[in-house]
Amino acid sequence: MTHVPRQHLCGFLVAVLILALPERSTAQTFDNPGLYHYPVQLQPKEFRSTLDINMARAPEDILEEASFIRAPLPTWDMRYGLPYSLQLTGAITSIIITNHFAAGATWVYAFDRLHLEVGDRVAYWFGFLHSYGFDNTAHGWFNYPAMAVGYDFGSMAVTLRGELSLVTSLTTYAGDLETATDNNFFNGGSLALMLEQPLWGDNYVTLGFRVNHVKFFYPTWLLFPTFNRYYYIPEMILGIRL
Repeated sequence: MTHVPRQHLCGFLVAVLILALPERSTAQTFDNPGLYHYPVQLQPKEFRSTLDINMARAPEDILEEASFIRAPLPTWDMRYGLPYSLQLTGAITSIIITNHFAAGATWVYAFDRLHLEVGDRVAYWFGFLHSYGFDNTAHGWFNYPAMAVGYDFGSMAVTLRGELSLVTSLTTYAGDLETATDNNFFNGGSLALMLEQPLWGDNYVTLGFRVNHVKFFYPTWLLFPTFNRYYYIPEMILGIRL
C-alpha cells in the first residue's frame, strides 16, 4: 500500500479545478460508452466494467512493521443495465491472501448533465495466510448503502460518492481456533471524488481519491486491529475502462 503525501492531494484537487473548465465545443454525448463511475444510465442488457487499482496505507499503530502487507488492491467493477434506470452491480477484489466479492443494485436519475445514483451492495470477504509464521484465516459479510452525484463536463466527468459500511459478521481464526467474532456493527463510511477522462475511443482513465473513516479496514485483517475506534485511511485510485 502507498502513502498519500499532502502535496499530492493538493495537486490532485488543483487538477480537478483546471480540468473541470472545458469548452462547450468539446462536449460529448451523455452516458458515452467510456464513462463508468459517473452515474451512467445503461440500456437494458448493456454491460460495462472497469479495472481499478486502489492504493492506501493503514495507520502506523495498525501497520507496525508488517511492510509486506503494503500492496495495491486490483478491483474489477461491473454494471449490467436493467429497465427503468435500474442496474445490477458487482465487484471482485483479490490479492490472493485477501479477497472481496460484492453484488448489488442501483438506480440512476438523470437531469441533463447532472446524474444522481442510489444503491446498495452486499459483500463477502475472506483471507488466509499459512506462511511467514502465520496460520490464520478470516471471513465476514459487509453491507454498503451508497449515493453518488456526478456531472458530465463534456471532456471529463466528475463524481462524488458517499458510502456507508455495515459489518454483519466478522470472524478470525488462528489454525482451527476461533480467536475473535463480532456481528452487526456500524463500521463507518467513505467519501470518494472520481475523475474520468478519455484516452482514445471508448477507453477512459480514472483518477480518484477516497477517504475512509472506519473501525475495520478489511485489507488489514491480518494485522488483527483490536482498537475500538475509527481510523482515517486515505486511498488513491487509478483505473481504466475495459
